[in-house]
Amino acid sequence: MGIVQKALADLTLNISKTAVTNQSTLVDLAVLWVGSIAGVIAFFFLMYGGFMYLTAAGNPDQSKKGMQSITNAIIGLIIIALAYGLTSWILSAVNKVS
Repeated sequence: MGIVQKALADLTLNISKTAVTNQSTLVDLAVLWVGSIAGVIAFFFLMYGGFMYLTAAGNPDQSKKGMQSITNAIIGLIIIALAYGLTSWILSAVNKVS
């Protein structure tokens, strides 16, 4: 068996081990995916704002836009972290009751 086939077999085995067993697992996976995507988007906005701020070259409007983009990206990252923490806390409480 070649290296590629062995790696694909291991990958298939690992995917089947993480099958969704109940609704809370499905919600947890959905929150993880959405949070990850939102975090990546917020990171790119942070980079974009930093680029705009650094290349303002004395232009106060561009500097203000860049700083506002940085501020919004940081607020977004805080909201993402709080949402993930709150969702995890609620799911753990629901799983304890079940």
